[in-house]
Amino acid sequence: MVAVTLLLSGCAPERPAPEPTTTSARATKQTEPQVLPDCATVSISFEPALDRQHIRCSLTLGDDSTLTVSSDPAWSFSLRSGGATVQEFREPTDKIGQTGVAALLQDIDHSGTPVLLVVTGRGGTGGEPMAVWRQTGQPKHFVRAGELFGFRTFYRTPEGFFGNYAHAGSGAGVVTLYRWNGDRLAEAVVLDVQVPGWLKRPDDTREWIRNGKTDCTISDDDYPPGALATRTASMRAAGIDPATAVRQFCTQPWVATLYR
Repeated sequence: MVAVTLLLSGCAPERPAPEPTTTSARATKQTEPQVLPDCATVSISFEPALDRQHIRCSLTLGDDSTLTVSSDPAWSFSLRSGGATVQEFREPTDKIGQTGVAALLQDIDHSGTPVLLVVTGRGGTGGEPMAVWRQTGQPKHFVRAGELFGFRTFYRTPEGFFGNYAHAGSGAGVVTLYRWNGDRLAEAVVLDVQVPGWLKRPDDTREWIRNGKTDCTISDDDYPPGALATRTASMRAAGIDPATAVRQFCTQPWVATLYR
Protein backbone atom coordinates (compact mmCIF):
# COMPACT_ATOMS: atom_id res chain seq x y z
CA MET A 1 0.00 0.00 0.00
CA VAL A 2 1.39 3.39 -0.93
CA ALA A 3 1.81 6.06 1.75
CA VAL A 4 0.01 8.50 -0.51
CA THR A 5 -3.20 7.44 -2.26
CA LEU A 6 -2.36 5.19 -5.21
CA LEU A 7 -4.58 5.79 -8.18
CA LEU A 8 -4.13 5.20 -11.87
CA SER A 9 -0.77 6.05 -13.34
CA GLY A 10 0.05 9.26 -15.08
CA CYS A 11 1.56 12.67 -14.59
CA ALA A 12 0.38 15.95 -15.96
CA PRO A 13 2.55 17.25 -18.81
CA GLU A 14 4.89 20.05 -17.99
CA ARG A 15 3.88 23.48 -19.15
CA PRO A 16 5.80 26.73 -19.30
CA ALA A 17 5.78 28.63 -16.03
CA PRO A 18 3.45 31.63 -16.10
CA GLU A 19 5.03 35.03 -16.09
CA PRO A 20 4.39 36.39 -12.59
CA THR A 21 3.66 40.04 -12.00
CA THR A 22 4.44 41.87 -8.80
CA THR A 23 4.54 45.35 -7.38
CA SER A 24 7.23 46.81 -5.19
CA ALA A 25 7.13 46.06 -1.49
CA ARG A 26 6.50 49.63 -0.35
CA ALA A 27 3.59 50.25 1.99
CA THR A 28 0.44 51.90 0.70
CA LYS A 29 -2.33 53.81 2.46
CA GLN A 30 -4.03 51.91 5.26
CA THR A 31 -7.54 50.66 4.62
CA GLU A 32 -9.92 48.56 6.70
CA PRO A 33 -9.71 44.97 5.36
CA GLN A 34 -12.79 42.86 4.72
CA VAL A 35 -13.11 39.80 6.98
CA LEU A 36 -12.47 36.80 4.72
CA PRO A 37 -12.59 33.03 5.27
CA ASP A 38 -9.37 31.11 5.78
CA CYS A 39 -8.16 29.74 2.43
CA ALA A 40 -7.71 26.33 4.09
CA THR A 41 -11.51 26.09 4.37
CA VAL A 42 -12.12 26.89 0.69
CA SER A 43 -12.90 24.06 -1.72
CA ILE A 44 -12.95 24.95 -5.41
CA SER A 45 -15.46 23.27 -7.72
CA PHE A 46 -14.49 22.26 -11.25
CA GLU A 47 -17.53 24.16 -12.53
CA PRO A 48 -18.07 26.97 -13.29
CA ALA A 49 -14.79 28.28 -14.70
CA LEU A 50 -12.39 29.71 -12.16
CA ASP A 51 -12.88 33.28 -13.37
CA ARG A 52 -16.62 32.98 -12.55
CA GLN A 53 -16.27 31.66 -9.00
CA HIS A 54 -15.13 34.96 -7.42
CA ILE A 55 -13.10 33.35 -4.65
CA ARG A 56 -11.70 35.55 -1.89
CA CYS A 57 -9.96 34.22 1.20
CA SER A 58 -6.99 34.98 3.41
CA LEU A 59 -3.87 33.34 4.81
CA THR A 60 -2.34 34.31 8.16
CA LEU A 61 1.44 34.53 8.34
CA GLY A 62 1.63 34.64 12.12
CA ASP A 63 3.38 38.01 12.59
CA ASP A 64 0.46 40.42 12.23
CA SER A 65 0.66 39.87 8.47
CA THR A 66 -2.07 38.46 6.27
CA LEU A 67 -2.21 37.51 2.63
CA THR A 68 -5.46 38.20 0.79
CA VAL A 69 -6.12 35.75 -2.04
CA SER A 70 -8.48 36.48 -4.94
CA SER A 71 -9.53 34.71 -8.12
CA ASP A 72 -10.47 38.05 -9.72
CA PRO A 73 -8.20 37.55 -11.63
CA ALA A 74 -6.72 34.22 -10.53
CA TRP A 75 -4.57 34.29 -8.66
CA SER A 76 -4.07 37.74 -7.14
CA PHE A 77 -2.41 38.36 -3.78
CA SER A 78 -2.22 41.31 -1.42
CA LEU A 79 0.18 41.20 1.53
CA ARG A 80 -0.90 43.33 4.48
CA SER A 81 1.07 44.14 7.62
CA GLY A 82 -0.03 46.41 10.44
CA GLY A 83 -3.15 47.32 8.46
CA ALA A 84 -1.18 48.52 5.42
CA THR A 85 -0.76 46.87 2.04
CA VAL A 86 2.95 46.24 1.49
CA GLN A 87 2.91 44.09 -1.67
CA GLU A 88 0.60 43.00 -4.45
CA PHE A 89 1.50 40.25 -6.91
CA ARG A 90 -0.07 37.66 -9.23
CA GLU A 91 0.36 34.04 -10.30
CA PRO A 92 -1.79 33.90 -13.44
CA THR A 93 -3.74 30.72 -14.22
CA ASP A 94 -7.23 29.72 -15.29
CA LYS A 95 -6.83 26.10 -14.14
CA ILE A 96 -8.43 24.38 -11.16
CA GLY A 97 -6.26 21.71 -9.56
CA GLN A 98 -7.27 18.09 -9.13
CA THR A 99 -7.59 18.55 -5.35
CA GLY A 100 -9.63 21.76 -5.60
CA VAL A 101 -7.53 23.75 -3.15
CA ALA A 102 -6.95 27.48 -3.11
CA ALA A 103 -3.48 28.91 -2.53
CA LEU A 104 -1.96 27.62 0.68
CA LEU A 105 0.98 28.06 3.03
CA GLN A 106 3.23 25.06 3.68
CA ASP A 107 6.61 24.54 5.33
CA ILE A 108 8.18 22.56 2.49
CA ASP A 109 11.75 22.66 3.85
CA HIS A 110 10.87 22.08 7.54
CA SER A 111 12.52 25.38 8.46
CA GLY A 112 9.55 26.76 10.37
CA THR A 113 8.79 29.35 7.68
CA PRO A 114 6.10 28.38 5.17
CA VAL A 115 6.14 29.19 1.48
CA LEU A 116 3.12 30.06 -0.62
CA LEU A 117 2.03 27.23 -2.92
CA VAL A 118 -0.23 28.05 -5.86
CA VAL A 119 -1.68 25.22 -7.94
CA THR A 120 -1.25 26.26 -11.58
CA GLY A 121 -2.73 23.33 -13.50
CA ARG A 122 -5.27 20.50 -13.29
CA GLY A 123 -2.65 17.84 -12.64
CA GLY A 124 -3.81 14.26 -12.30
CA THR A 125 -3.11 11.06 -10.42
CA GLY A 126 0.61 11.85 -10.53
CA GLY A 127 0.24 15.07 -8.57
CA GLU A 128 -0.30 18.75 -9.27
CA PRO A 129 1.93 21.51 -10.69
CA MET A 130 2.57 24.27 -8.17
CA ALA A 131 4.30 27.62 -8.19
CA VAL A 132 6.39 28.38 -5.11
CA TRP A 133 6.62 31.88 -3.63
CA ARG A 134 9.12 32.39 -0.80
CA GLN A 135 9.02 34.94 2.01
CA THR A 136 12.18 37.01 2.16
CA GLY A 137 13.69 40.37 3.08
CA GLN A 138 12.80 43.24 5.37
CA PRO A 139 10.13 44.35 5.14
CA LYS A 140 8.96 40.85 4.41
CA HIS A 141 7.70 40.20 0.89
CA PHE A 142 7.24 37.25 -1.46
CA VAL A 143 9.47 36.33 -4.41
CA ARG A 144 8.75 33.63 -6.96
CA ALA A 145 11.11 30.75 -6.21
CA GLY A 146 10.17 28.32 -8.98
CA GLU A 147 7.83 25.42 -9.63
CA LEU A 148 7.43 21.85 -8.45
CA PHE A 149 5.14 18.93 -9.25
CA GLY A 150 3.65 16.15 -7.17
CA PHE A 151 1.93 15.67 -3.85
CA ARG A 152 2.08 18.01 -0.89
CA THR A 153 3.89 15.70 1.52
CA PHE A 154 7.41 17.03 1.89
CA TYR A 155 10.51 15.27 3.18
CA ARG A 156 13.80 16.66 4.48
CA THR A 157 17.16 14.91 4.35
CA PRO A 158 20.00 15.22 6.90
CA GLU A 159 21.94 17.06 4.18
CA GLY A 160 19.32 19.83 4.22
CA PHE A 161 17.65 18.91 0.94
CA PHE A 162 13.85 18.81 0.82
CA GLY A 163 11.30 17.58 -1.66
CA ASN A 164 8.19 15.63 -2.54
CA TYR A 165 6.90 12.55 -4.29
CA ALA A 166 5.09 12.30 -7.63
CA HIS A 167 3.57 9.21 -9.23
CA ALA A 168 5.06 7.86 -12.43
CA GLY A 169 2.86 4.76 -12.32
CA SER A 170 0.55 2.94 -9.91
CA GLY A 171 3.55 1.39 -8.17
CA ALA A 172 6.36 3.74 -9.13
CA GLY A 173 7.31 7.38 -8.87
CA VAL A 174 10.01 9.94 -8.30
CA VAL A 175 11.10 12.03 -5.34
CA THR A 176 12.62 15.35 -6.35
CA LEU A 177 14.88 16.90 -3.72
CA TYR A 178 15.73 20.60 -3.81
CA ARG A 179 18.00 23.09 -2.10
CA TRP A 180 17.75 26.86 -1.90
CA ASN A 181 20.00 28.85 -4.20
CA GLY A 182 19.35 32.28 -2.76
CA ASP A 183 15.58 32.54 -3.02
CA ARG A 184 15.34 30.11 -5.93
CA LEU A 185 14.50 26.42 -5.86
CA ALA A 186 17.41 24.39 -7.23
CA GLU A 187 16.89 20.74 -8.14
CA ALA A 188 19.56 18.71 -6.34
CA VAL A 189 18.70 14.99 -6.41
CA VAL A 190 16.00 12.90 -8.08
CA LEU A 191 15.24 9.43 -6.75
CA ASP A 192 13.47 6.79 -8.80
CA VAL A 193 11.34 4.72 -6.42
CA GLN A 194 8.98 1.79 -6.88
CA VAL A 195 7.38 -1.13 -5.10
CA PRO A 196 9.37 -4.38 -5.07
CA GLY A 197 8.65 -6.41 -8.18
CA TRP A 198 7.73 -3.41 -10.32
CA LEU A 199 9.22 -3.91 -13.77
CA LYS A 200 12.56 -2.21 -14.39
CA ARG A 201 13.72 -1.28 -17.86
CA PRO A 202 15.84 -4.00 -19.53
CA ASP A 203 18.98 -1.84 -19.86
CA ASP A 204 18.92 -0.60 -16.25
CA THR A 205 22.33 -1.27 -14.65
CA ARG A 206 21.93 1.16 -11.75
CA GLU A 207 22.32 0.05 -8.14
CA TRP A 208 18.90 -0.34 -6.50
CA ILE A 209 18.49 -0.39 -2.72
CA ARG A 210 15.49 -1.88 -0.94
CA ASN A 211 14.38 0.20 2.06
CA GLY A 212 11.29 -1.27 3.71
CA LYS A 213 8.85 -1.84 0.85
CA THR A 214 10.52 0.75 -1.38
CA ASP A 215 13.10 0.04 -4.08
CA CYS A 216 15.17 3.17 -4.67
CA THR A 217 17.94 4.45 -6.92
CA ILE A 218 19.30 7.73 -8.28
CA SER A 219 17.52 8.92 -11.42
CA ASP A 220 19.52 9.09 -14.63
CA ASP A 221 16.85 11.09 -16.45
CA ASP A 222 18.28 13.98 -18.45
CA TYR A 223 15.13 15.89 -19.37
CA PRO A 224 15.35 18.69 -20.15
CA PRO A 225 18.82 18.20 -21.65
CA GLY A 226 21.48 19.16 -19.13
CA ALA A 227 19.31 18.46 -16.08
CA LEU A 228 21.39 15.44 -15.05
CA ALA A 229 24.64 17.41 -15.21
CA THR A 230 23.07 20.20 -13.17
CA ARG A 231 21.96 17.77 -10.46
CA THR A 232 25.38 16.11 -10.41
CA ALA A 233 27.06 19.49 -9.97
CA SER A 234 24.60 20.37 -7.22
CA MET A 235 25.45 17.18 -5.33
CA ARG A 236 29.17 17.82 -5.63
CA ALA A 237 28.71 21.41 -4.44
CA ALA A 238 27.04 20.01 -1.32
CA GLY A 239 29.95 17.63 -0.71
CA ILE A 240 28.09 14.55 -1.94
CA ASP A 241 29.83 11.96 -4.11
CA PRO A 242 27.43 11.08 -6.96
CA ALA A 243 28.96 7.59 -7.09
CA THR A 244 27.78 6.79 -3.55
CA ALA A 245 24.67 9.00 -3.47
CA VAL A 246 22.33 6.03 -3.91
CA ARG A 247 23.47 4.57 -0.58
CA GLN A 248 23.43 7.97 1.09
CA PHE A 249 19.86 8.89 0.13
CA CYS A 250 18.02 5.62 -0.49
CA THR A 251 18.81 4.26 2.98
CA GLN A 252 17.23 7.22 4.80
CA PRO A 253 14.21 6.31 7.01
CA TRP A 254 11.65 8.48 5.19
CA VAL A 255 12.24 6.51 1.96
CA ALA A 256 10.79 3.43 3.64
CA THR A 257 7.52 5.30 4.25
CA LEU A 258 6.82 5.94 0.55
CA TYR A 259 5.21 2.52 -0.01
CA ARG A 260 3.58 0.40 2.69
